[in-house]
Amino acid sequence: MEPAPAPRARRLGTPARRLLAVAAATAVLAAGAVLGPGLLPGPGGTAVYASTELDITREGGEWVARVKDAYAQYDAYTRGFAAVGLDVHLQIVPAGPSRAGGVVQSGVQSGVESAGGATGESTAMRTGSEPSGCVVGRPGCVLVIRLPVTFEGRAWVKLGRAARPGEAYEAPGRADAEGEPLEGVEIGGRTVGEVSAAARARGLEVVYQLITPSPNGGFSARPGQEASGVGPGWYVWDAESIRDGAVRLLVTKEHLARNPVRGEAFPTD
Repeated sequence: MEPAPAPRARRLGTPARRLLAVAAATAVLAAGAVLGPGLLPGPGGTAVYASTELDITREGGEWVARVKDAYAQYDAYTRGFAAVGLDVHLQIVPAGPSRAGGVVQSGVQSGVESAGGATGESTAMRTGSEPSGCVVGRPGCVLVIRLPVTFEGRAWVKLGRAARPGEAYEAPGRADAEGEPLEGVEIGGRTVGEVSAAARARGLEVVYQLITPSPNGGFSARPGQEASGVGPGWYVWDAESIRDGAVRLLVTKEHLARNPVRGEAFPTD
C-alpha cells in the first residue's frame, strides 16, 4: 500500500493576504509604541515628540513641552528637545515647598546664569503647570515649558519639584516663606536660641551652618559643613528648609549691622 501523498500547501487568496498584511502592520505599529519615544506627525505636518516622560508639540509660534514624569533622568528630557531641533538641557531637582515648580537656575551657551530666573536669550522660556497652580512632582500635575520656535543656541534650565519622602532638597527653600515650615516666624537678626525654640516647637530638626560675611556684602560658607559649638547667643541671618521636617540656620557668633544674606540693616546697640 503506497503512502498517502503529502497535503499540498494552500495558496491564500487576496482577502487572506490582505488580512495578514494588516495584522503585520498593526504588529509593527504596536511594537513601535512599545519600543520607545519618537516623532509623530502633527497638525499641518509639524513634528511632535511623545514619550513616557515628555510630550512636545508646536502650538502657534511656540514649542510646548509637557513633562509627565518629573522624576525621570534629565537625559530623557534632553533627547526629547533634541528630537525637535532644540538644544535644551532640562534638569528637575527636589526642592523646598516654596520652590517646587519654579526655575531654580538657568543659563545660555554664553555661560550667563542666574538664580531664580533666566538671563539673556533664555528669558524667552516660560514655565507653568497644568492644572494651573498645582505642585510639580505631585500626582496629576504636569510641568509645562514654552519656547519660541525661533529659539536657537544652547540653553539649560534647572527646575524644582516636590521631593519624595525623606529626600534632601537640592534646591532648599527659604524656611520662613509661604508654605515652608517656619512660615510666619521672624528670623533675621534673632538669636539661635529664639529661632531654634520656634523651630522645635513645630517639630523640626535643626542644624547650623556658620557663614562668613564678605567685606563688600554677601557671605561665604563651606557647603555641607555644619557649624560646631554654636551657642544659643549666636545670631541667625537666614533659615533654609533642607528636607521635610528639617531646617538649617545660617549663623554668626557676632551680631552684625547688616544681614549678609538678605541685606537688611540692623542696629548694633
